[in-house]
Amino acid sequence: MTVHYQLPTAADFATLAGTHHPSITIYASTSPVVSERERSAVAVKSAFDDAIEQVKASGASNAELEALRSERNSIVGDPYLWEALSRSLAIFVGPDCSEVFVLPNRLDDAVHVGSHFTLGQLLRAPSQDQEAYAVAVSANEWSLWHATPTDRVTQMPVDPSLPKNADEAANREPGGAGTRRVGGHGDRGMSEDDRRSAALDIYAKRVADAVRQELQVRDPEERVPLFVFAAEPMLSQFIERAHNHRRIVPVPGAPDRLGAAEIDEALRQELARLNISEAASALHGLTEGSAGRVERDLAAIGRLAADGAVDTLWFDFTTSVNGTLDQASGAVEFATDNGAGESLHDGTHAGDLLPQLALLVISKGGKVVTVRSDDLDGDVWSGPAMAELRFALT
Repeated sequence: MTVHYQLPTAADFATLAGTHHPSITIYASTSPVVSERERSAVAVKSAFDDAIEQVKASGASNAELEALRSERNSIVGDPYLWEALSRSLAIFVGPDCSEVFVLPNRLDDAVHVGSHFTLGQLLRAPSQDQEAYAVAVSANEWSLWHATPTDRVTQMPVDPSLPKNADEAANREPGGAGTRRVGGHGDRGMSEDDRRSAALDIYAKRVADAVRQELQVRDPEERVPLFVFAAEPMLSQFIERAHNHRRIVPVPGAPDRLGAAEIDEALRQELARLNISEAASALHGLTEGSAGRVERDLAAIGRLAADGAVDTLWFDFTTSVNGTLDQASGAVEFATDNGAGESLHDGTHAGDLLPQLALLVISKGGKVVTVRSDDLDGDVWSGPAMAELRFALT
């Protein structure tokens, strides 16, 4: 058994691709919270037991069943694995490999038995944004956070000379982080509410400037989104001053009592929403303005992918279409029952075509985006896959 705490690589997918008969694929939602470990372990064991019963019913030999039970016991009984959980486990057990991935994003609970591993959900992890920055800001305090694809959110250090709250910001001269105001007579005609609003405005600007400068050093290409945890009016005040080319996502609500666990949970949920929104927007733009550069037929996508003509492949990871794909020519053969069967008409074992197509696209330098059909507008998505081509077909 090999346990991976990094996102799956091309080499990992190469190991998992192809025929592994009989094979078991398990996706399980888990929790990094200590009190949830036992529940997660019981759920995985139950999924394993169900899968092994399915393998037994398919006519597997006693030796094959014993090998699967041995791997189940190794995984369920590994204390180090269960002490370092994140939000999901992806488990792949076959006669020649046993791979476990500890993943930060929430995957759907699922069990699959067959001749091939089911890789759609595993592809979801590296195909979507799983990194984010977050700032939690209130009048009382502010903090900056960073979540990565493989690690839970951690608080980032900030310059200690920066104001720690609204009162401290209001008592410092603009441009002088450590200089306190000495006059204070210019606001005598202001009401208490006006003075408070002005103080919050100064505070929001200084925090926004500090966050912008810090993130520019860490992420100069502004690739990683920033999520802002704040209540109004601070939320609007901060965002008004923080706008640049970075994606900024508001998360309304009082952030004072949010710890690392709560921020990480919220970030993963918000990232999922952001990924859905951006996929939907891209698909709308593609269907409206890219005539001749869209292909939905799986057989055609296979041939085009082999030629390196697919720029981006979207596919529904909740849907399976079984068959085989020739990696050299891109030729597709569908399984019996229009792709619903487990083998070709000649008895050859068949696997899910959609991840196979995705891996071929990746190998040719293309991009893959996993989606759920239920999340998308039927006007632009008919599934189970859609390819944007590098050039228009003639």
